[in-house]
Parts: sequence; structure tokens; C-alpha cells
Amino acid sequence: MNPLLTVARFEYRYNLRQPAFFLFCGLTFAQGVWYSVQAEQAYAGAEQSAAVYFTLASLGVALAIATVLLAGQSISKDLEHKTAAYLYTLPITSRTYFAGRFVGTLLTGLVLAGFYPLGIASAIYFVYGEPVPWLALVDGFLWLVVEHVFVVVSITFSLTVFLRSIRGAYVALFVVTLYFLLTGVQSEALAHSDVWLLLDPFGVGMIRESVYAINWTEDPAALLNFSDMLFINRLLWLGIALGLLAQAETLFSFETFGQERTAKRNNVAVSKHELPAVTNLALADARPQFGSWLYGKTTLQLAQLELSNLVRQPVFQITALLLIILTILCATVFNRNPDFVELPITSQMTALRLPMGAFICLFLLVMTSELIYHERTVGFWPIYHALPQPDFVFLVAKLLALTGAAAVLTLVLFLTGVGIQLENGFADIDWQRYATDLIQDGFLRYVQVIALGALIAVLINNRLLSHIGSVLAFLLLTIAYQLSATELSNYWYSFLPGSTTYSDLVGYGANSLIRGPLQLVWWAVAGVFVTLFLLIWNRGTLITLPARTQQWSQQFTWPYGLVLLLFGGLFAGGVIVVRQQAEFTNKVATANQIQYKTQSTTLASSSGQLVRIDIVYHHPYQVRHMLNVAQSSLRMGEHLFGAYPYRSLTITEAPLSSHAVWSRPGHIQISEKQGWTASNRQPDKLDFVDYLIAREVMKQWLVHRMAPIRQAGDGFLRQSLPEYLSLQFVAKRYGSQRLTQRLSQRATTYLSRRHQNRRPEPPLIQSSNNDLLERNRAALVLTSIGQVWSDSSFSQTIGQFYQQAIQKPTSATADAFATHLTHRLPDSLQYLTTYLTDQFWFDFKIGRIAKVPNGLQVEIVSKKWRDRRTGQQQPVPINDLIPLVVLDQHGQQIYRALVRPEPDERKVYLPALPTAGAVQIDPLGCWQEVNKQDNRKIF
Repeated sequence: MNPLLTVARFEYRYNLRQPAFFLFCGLTFAQGVWYSVQAEQAYAGAEQSAAVYFTLASLGVALAIATVLLAGQSISKDLEHKTAAYLYTLPITSRTYFAGRFVGTLLTGLVLAGFYPLGIASAIYFVYGEPVPWLALVDGFLWLVVEHVFVVVSITFSLTVFLRSIRGAYVALFVVTLYFLLTGVQSEALAHSDVWLLLDPFGVGMIRESVYAINWTEDPAALLNFSDMLFINRLLWLGIALGLLAQAETLFSFETFGQERTAKRNNVAVSKHELPAVTNLALADARPQFGSWLYGKTTLQLAQLELSNLVRQPVFQITALLLIILTILCATVFNRNPDFVELPITSQMTALRLPMGAFICLFLLVMTSELIYHERTVGFWPIYHALPQPDFVFLVAKLLALTGAAAVLTLVLFLTGVGIQLENGFADIDWQRYATDLIQDGFLRYVQVIALGALIAVLINNRLLSHIGSVLAFLLLTIAYQLSATELSNYWYSFLPGSTTYSDLVGYGANSLIRGPLQLVWWAVAGVFVTLFLLIWNRGTLITLPARTQQWSQQFTWPYGLVLLLFGGLFAGGVIVVRQQAEFTNKVATANQIQYKTQSTTLASSSGQLVRIDIVYHHPYQVRHMLNVAQSSLRMGEHLFGAYPYRSLTITEAPLSSHAVWSRPGHIQISEKQGWTASNRQPDKLDFVDYLIAREVMKQWLVHRMAPIRQAGDGFLRQSLPEYLSLQFVAKRYGSQRLTQRLSQRATTYLSRRHQNRRPEPPLIQSSNNDLLERNRAALVLTSIGQVWSDSSFSQTIGQFYQQAIQKPTSATADAFATHLTHRLPDSLQYLTTYLTDQFWFDFKIGRIAKVPNGLQVEIVSKKWRDRRTGQQQPVPINDLIPLVVLDQHGQQIYRALVRPEPDERKVYLPALPTAGAVQIDPLGCWQEVNKQDNRKIF
């Protein structure tokens, strides 16, 4: 048999005989079931084929971790089990050996990955009782999961070879786990980042976009087609994986990989022939002293040695470098606000301790097991454990070394955050906030995680299995913390409540008083973990569990009982204090005084009165801009609706709460995260502040003065009309290009979330308390009406309806507005009211473009249908006017017209335009289309 196949078969059979493999299979199967259930909830109403692709888009955290660990131990186990000296002398080349190991590991990973679609199929069939779309399941596995597994195995395999240790795989493990934590917490921000879409190793965002582009209503069994960007993403990561694999194959050889790493010597080696003759050499007396007064000094010396060795490890240096890179990416690319450019304020920089803390905790958990089992791994334990030192000297030294590593990584996180601020020219740095957050929520938590990892390591008494146990325990804690309904009633080890909802205005709010006592509670628990760690550590020869249990009972003496009693009392006292403080949290949160400042100006109202405008703020960065916007939006409102109905307008910066924006007559409250910390360095991207203030100012007339009647459709008057007018305000100040970007955001949000609503979607004119319709879809629908009729005419119609509703309050209904709009529209545009009362979808494609003697001939393929959410499309005759623009070579508009694309007559004639470079339908992107990729064509 071919030697390569022999090695691959051995590796494959070896992995399948390991107990951990069957554990991984169970976890992967459970992941398939769980992810399928989550996809069904997130994409309710979607076809099962689409839900399958959505689920398979990501490799999943359990399968990813299992694949990394399998790939990491493939070659490294030869060194750990001391079999390299024999295996590397076999009559086989290193290249064949390397390839065989890789092929065997890849096959094992694919077999393991097969349990992923099996779990999905089981959930579909047994949980939901629906037929399994086997074709989509197999197609998704072949084109998505297989590629993901290949990329993960290749990168992990390569890192293991580069570092000549399984610690290379641990680096991949840290990155993979952090990936899933990031995408789980910040999925919305990542979805809008073009850089992330390209660099995403699994291409999850673009896979989902490709699924959205498929017309499932026409073909429920359709298969996935790769978009151009997804194809580029797959080529990029397959190229990276193959490149790293080729470099690892070049680096791997029996001579270099099997050699032991030699330590650097401080003095120069001297040949034995150059040694001088020694005469009358007196031997020094050896007097070993092991008194208790030397234990502290010995412990510190060992801790210093362990820390020095750990810091010099390539895995630590790579981890620190990755920490810096990931921190910068989280502060820039991954945390890029799609609405405005944020300033790097201190609370935002210290908030990075939460996702980066997961990365640091994973590293420390793995290193904890590595240090505890280091002597066993290198075969030094018979000598090391024979030393006449108590257990706590060795173990406390290791814990102190890990604590020092946590301090170093915390310092790296601090310096990186400050560096980001200074690089952006931001000098308003809160040093006390850095100290409080990075120490209390960072460093102290890392030490508590070390205590947990140490206890798990000695309980399992196996290095590889302890890694799995520690990572799974930490992931369960993290996921449980994220899914907790309220932080006041759900406490999880080492997590402090309020960490994710810190406010610059009120600090940690209701959680401020309990964070200190709760920290003592977790230290008491950590103390119990450390005590048990010292008690049950297995020193010397590996023994069975019953023998170890007997050993623990023999070693348990009164000092251990006293320490456990002390920590138990501290825990009980801390819990009592936390409960007492929790009873007063609401009062404390209400009584918390915010340090506000105020800036004011006045505006001469159309009624002749002076309107006072006050900005009550904590962050001063956008106050002047807000004053200007408030004045301009008030002028626009008075132009449409008449005199401002109140004597003053106060805009207040509010702490984080469930409502981002809230208003009442003459008063607007805007959350601190809604534009107050926007950067003035890019003034062309401040339109979100303009939009937000203009929208709430329009509500002063349309909501608080007009008071729409509470019935079906009141959401259209309360939210949709102010939404449209505020976007028009933005378009006038920032141009149509910015308006196009905002409409594109709303279209993306609407398309991605419309499947989450299990109930049938009502028409826009009948919507109440539905932001998805009243803000996202309404912005598109109303803008499409304004595009055809003219925005000025539509805005004036809204103003006239307001005057009518003020005089006759019973007419403040959405139906009355539809009737008023029908009376105002020309006869040829009466159909526009159906955009409000029905749910239409369109599809436009530009076909052939030809030059004719008198100009240009453009072919437009059009389609219109009604979506009844029954899985079928109901065709509707199209007789709609759609904007068409002609652009020059520089993208500037040179011609604009309203065209009526008809299925029977596809050709549209345009005048001769010598500088024409492209033709585009629906330039703002406001018509409801699933796929707009064919709406533009260059000449």
C-alpha cells in the first residue's frame, strides 16, 4: 500500500478510537440540533432549504473547537508520547509523513462534521415534523462545511508545525472561539462592515446574502449560488490555507521537528582540550535547607522562573500580538457604527475588555493546564515531584506566574486602548476609568478564571481533556451570562453585573452598589477553588480515581477545613450584603445625580415669538452641531405645519435605557449612544444626528400636537411620516448619495428581519407598534412615492393633512391620510396609494442597450407581484413609473426621467447623450426588490 495512505489510515483509525472523538461527535450533533432550532426561530416563515443554508453558513463553535483540537494533536502527540524517535526513523520521507497525517486528520474532521447536518436533519424531522430537504443539506455540506473544515484544519496544522508544539493549535483555538463570541455579540455591526465580509474566514454574511438573493417562492428547492464577493472570499481563504500548508510542509522535517529545543547558554562553550588543569580543588559543603521560613522565598523564585519561561514562549508572544491586532480591529473595523463615526472615548475603549477578556481568559485557561502538567509533558516529573517541598510551593508558584501573565496582558490591553485614542487625536482620557474597568472587570476576573481552570485541570487529571473541560465550562458561563434575562437576578461566576451597560452619565446605575460585594463573593468562590486545587493535586504517579479519593481524604487536615470555613463565611456574608444592596438599587439609580451642562440659543418663530432651544448634555462634542440642526429642522417644520406649537425645545442627553429616543411636548431625550460622541473630523457623516433631531422635531407637530387616534395605522402617522420628512431633511443637507446609503441600510434591515415575524405582515397603512414596517419599509415606500410625484408636493400634502387634522381631531387617522393623498394625486398617479394599502414587490433588470439614430434604446425587464406569505407569488400587472438616470464616466447624473417599464414593451428610448457612461433604474434603491444587482449597466 502507498505509504501516504498507510499513515493517513493510521491517523484516521487512531482518532476514531479516542474517547474524546465520540464526545466531539455528540457535541457536534447537539450543535446541529441547537443551531437548527435557532435558525427556525430567527427565520420563521422561510423555506426549510433556506434555513438549512443559514445554519450551515457557520461551522459552529463546538465543531470548530473539536476540529482545532484534532488537528493540533496530529503531529504534536509524537513528541508528547516520546514516539518521534521511532516514527521518524521509519523508511518514509518527511513529506509523505506530513501529507499522510494531514489527510488522516482532514478525513477525521469531515467524519466529525457529518454529525452537524445529521443534527440539523433530526431537528427538522423530529422537532418540527417537516420533511428534510436532503438535497440542500448535502449541497450545503459539500460547498460550505467541507471548505470550512479544510481551512480550519490547514491553518491549525500549519501553526502546530510552525511552533513545533500543540500550543500552535491553542492559538487557533483562541482565535476561533473569539470569532464566535464576536459574531454572536456584535453580529449587527459586523454585518455592515465590508472589510469583515471579505475577511470573514467562513463568509457567513455573504452566504446569507446569497441565500436572500434566491427566489424561494418560485423554486423552494433551489440550490445556493455563490455571489461574486463570496467567491472571492472563498478563494482568499482557501489560498491562505494552502499557502500556510505549503510553508508548513517545507518547514517540517524529521531532523528539525524531532530535535529538542536547546536553551541559550550565557557563557561560551569551551572545548575539553582547552580546560586548564585543576589542582587541590576543594568541594563546597552542600547543606540543603527546607525550613518553613524559606517557603515564601522559594515560591517567589519559582514563580519568577515560571513567568519568565511563559513570557518567552512563542505562544505568549503570538497571543499578545493577536490581542493588539484584535483590539485595534474591534475598535475600528468590527465596532464601526453604521450611523456615524464615533470618537474613541475612554468608556468605549475599556468596553473592549469584554470581547478581549474572552480571548485572554481562554489563553489563561489553556496555559493553566499546560503549566500544571508541564513536568509530566516533558518527562521531568519524577525528579520534580521528588523534591522535598510542599505541594503549595510548586502550585502557588504556578498560580502566581499565571497571575503575572494576566497582568501583562491587561497592561497590553491598556496601552493599546490609549494608543488608539492618541492616534485619533483624542486627548480627553479618563485614567480612573481605565484603572477601574481593566482591574475590576478585567484583571481580577482573569485571576478568578485561572482558579477555575486549575481546579478543573486537577479534577480531570488529563491534559487534553482538561483543556476541553475548561473551554466548555467557560463557554457555558459566557453564553449563560449573555442570555440572562436580567443581570440583577442572574449571577454567573467571575462576571460582574452591569459590565455591558456602563453609562458615562450614571456609571453602572442600579448595579453600582452590588459590584463590590459581588466581587468579594467571587473571590470567596475562587478561594475555595484554589484550596481544593491544593488539596486534590495528584503529585507523582498517576493513580485511579478511587485511590485519588482516598488520598484526598487522608490529606484533608484541619488547616484545609479552617480555610474552607473562612471562605464559606466570606461567601455567605457577601451574598447577604448583595441581597441587601439589591433591595435599594432602584432608589439609588433614581437618586443618582448626573453632572449636566447646558447651551442655549433662540429662534424667531413664524408666529413672532422667540423659541428657546436648550441642549442639556454630558458629552460636549456635538452640542454646537445639534443647536444648528434644531434650528434648521424647526424652520422646516414651520414651513410645512405652521408655527411651532410650544414655547421652548429642550434636547437632553439621556443615560442608556430601553428607549434610544423619547420625546414629549417641547422636550426630546436622546440616549448617549445616539450621536453625542460622534466625531467632528468627518462632518459629512454627521447626517445621523441631523436625521434623529429632525425626526423628533417633526413629531412635535405630527405626534404631540396632532395626537393621532389610537387605532390600527396610528404607527404610520406617528413614525412613518416623521421618518420620511427627516430623511428628506438629510437629503437636502447631505445630498442624494447619503440618502441612498440610508435607504440601503433600511432595505437590508427589512429584508433580513421580515422572516422573524411569525404573524402575517399588515399593510403599512394599518401598522401599529412595528418598527420594522413603520421605519424601515415606510422609508422606502414613501420615498418611492415622492420620487414619482415629487418630494415637495408629497411633503406639502403631509402639511395640509396636519392642518386638517388639527381643525378636525377625529380625522387624525391613517385612513384619512390615504383619502387625503388620493384627492391630491393626479389621476395618472392614483396607483401610488396602493403602495400604502398593499404589499408589492418588484424586479427590474436592464437588458440590452443600443444606440439608435436619435438617441439610446434601453431594454428593461420588469416584474411586479404581491407576496401573500403563502409561499407563492401573485403576479400583478405593472403600470408604475420608475426613475431612470444616465450617468457619465465619473458617476455624475446627466439625465433623469420617469419611465414606465412594461412586460410587453421593454424598450425605452432616451435622447442622444455623448458623455453617457451608465444607465441605472431606481437610483435611490427605494423600490421593494429582493435583488438589485441588475439595476445598473455600463455602456
